[in-house]
Amino acid sequence: MTVHAAAALIAFAALQVWLVASAVSAGAPSALIIVALIMLVALALPIARMTERHWYHLSRQALASRGLHQRFRRDTRRLWAAALILPFLWVSGAMAATDAIAAIAH
Repeated sequence: MTVHAAAALIAFAALQVWLVASAVSAGAPSALIIVALIMLVALALPIARMTERHWYHLSRQALASRGLHQRFRRDTRRLWAAALILPFLWVSGAMAATDAIAAIAH
């Protein structure tokens, strides 16, 4: 799980950098960069670390079982889905909120 957590964090950060840079160049406020860093440090890192720690302890305690492999696959899919989908969701949400605030201000 450690490899998956590390790779998912790299994918999350790369997508986030690309999306935020695109959003800022399209006219989003530059404060979005700070929010992106906060999202990475305050949310993504702890979640990936908790998932990795959980599986580290399971690998130390549990003997191989049928259900353990299925749980590993499920958790791996969830980790990767979050890493690949969440940057798109929150950046598009931030852009929509920025547009809505700009529309109200005018």
